[in-house]
Amino acid sequence: MASLSCKSDVSESVVIQASPEVVWDYLSDNSKAQYWSVFFDHISSMPGDIPDGQVGALRRCFRNADETGMTWDEEVLITRPYTFRRLRTFNVQHSGYPGEANAEFWAEQEYVDLGNGKTRLTFRGVTLKPEGPFYRIMYWFLNFKVSQIFKHNLENIKAHIEQRESYKRPHPWVAD
Repeated sequence: MASLSCKSDVSESVVIQASPEVVWDYLSDNSKAQYWSVFFDHISSMPGDIPDGQVGALRRCFRNADETGMTWDEEVLITRPYTFRRLRTFNVQHSGYPGEANAEFWAEQEYVDLGNGKTRLTFRGVTLKPEGPFYRIMYWFLNFKVSQIFKHNLENIKAHIEQRESYKRPHPWVAD
């Protein structure tokens, strides 16, 4: 449940009939995002010397296929293969929300091996800034939307990994 603390966060999980390695490898492939995200259309690696997925690597997320509208950047902060990844989300543009230019979040993925070829995948978002009473209230309300996005994305990921070639997407990408 969201709270009115300085840092707001939201967390959702799903159990997938696949090993943590399979789930990790799936989510490590940026080209797969178009098959599971209900919110952004695609992710593009940004130029640099650090390979995608490695600590310090940068990528840009695009809400729309034509790269108009909302965008944000992500930097890989922590990567513990098959167990945990933390991304710093920043440089939010064209979201329509006040304070977007200063917004910063952690996007976390946690992979728990449940045995018998099952993985619990958790998406967690932690709001870092901006801070203040107005933003705490705004993020408290936004957490309901983020929670729904996380749930739908996780259900899409589960379906794609488990169904493979016969994938039928449970939740479509949703335009603004």
